[in-house]
Amino acid sequence: MTCVESNLKRSDPLKIIASSTGAVSRFQTNAGDVYQIQARVLPFLIGFVYLVPIEGGWALIDSGSGELNSNADIESGFQVVRDEFDASFRVEKIRHIILTHAHIDHFGGASEWSRRTGAGIWIHAFESRLVSAYDACARVENMRYVQYLLESGVASEDVQPILGGFGFKPGRADQAPVSRKLYGGEEIYGMKFFYLPGHSAGHVAILFGDALISGDLLLSKTLSQVWPARMVPQTGALNYVFSLKELERIAIAFEERFGKKLTVLPAHEEPITDIPCRVETALRSMERRNQRLLKILCEADAPLCLAEIARQMYWNGRPNREFFALSDVGCRVELLLQLGILEIVDSERLTNETPVLRYKALLSDAETAENTIQQVVRMYLARNNPDTI
Repeated sequence: MTCVESNLKRSDPLKIIASSTGAVSRFQTNAGDVYQIQARVLPFLIGFVYLVPIEGGWALIDSGSGELNSNADIESGFQVVRDEFDASFRVEKIRHIILTHAHIDHFGGASEWSRRTGAGIWIHAFESRLVSAYDACARVENMRYVQYLLESGVASEDVQPILGGFGFKPGRADQAPVSRKLYGGEEIYGMKFFYLPGHSAGHVAILFGDALISGDLLLSKTLSQVWPARMVPQTGALNYVFSLKELERIAIAFEERFGKKLTVLPAHEEPITDIPCRVETALRSMERRNQRLLKILCEADAPLCLAEIARQMYWNGRPNREFFALSDVGCRVELLLQLGILEIVDSERLTNETPVLRYKALLSDAETAENTIQQVVRMYLARNNPDTI
């Protein structure tokens, strides 16, 4: 399918009304008005939280980071909702805080808003302990990250500065009890939950009327960060592609059933109204990065470690981005290894003292790898083939 090929009936996207400041937008869904509130969640990142009307009050979807002006921005947004859109809104009417996933810019403010409103926190079971036992999880995960960085070829003296720039450390987020674990498939208060891992282990998207609040699963301009599954189970390129194709399937099925387009409301960037088109362009971007990585390995004079590949693909001197670059390269290398396009060399020489993994492509300069992402898409289609014996 291409972005211009669709026989499905089209309709206008959700009507959007912006506040006087532009920091709050009202989306008029066919199940009720959803409010998008803008907040500075990280020094380099603007994010959105959403207010969804439910029986007896409101649900807050995601909670910001709890850092910088995040809480203050959200509080200001609540005031705008009350003053410009719905005079009946009160912060204390927030009954539940529902997290699309447990990354700091989405869950860091949950404990504060739970304390202020008395609302319970909902999150997928796979990430519930990141909320309820954050410090313990951070300590354990960082041990795994240290090993990953050493295997990637990062010098031992650079490991802690890179992890410090990433910022996943004990004490960064306040811990809070989880009142409900989600699994996917629930239908509660007019919301339907879909389990779509890849960007995180417990990522969910929430269908409300003709809007799908999607967290970081699919963004309108950029590719979401994907981690190697060996570092964060239930992530990885394979799971991420499967979830993108599942999102596309949901959108097509919704339109076929209701004759109306589903609109994705992401946690960053603009709404997405043509989901199949955006999924296709995201998959093409993933393939371009995979082919770029293969080109680097094919042209190298010797096998390369992840750090050497990352420096050629992404390195930009920003310490807080090094871990993201290594993770992105790692998830691609992991996939290409699984597909038999790469191999690890000198495995017999690996020891605890010399743990660096080096890779080479099983291609000559003249050979072209078959489209790697399409190989994964074929796996998704085979797994979801409705034909049975």
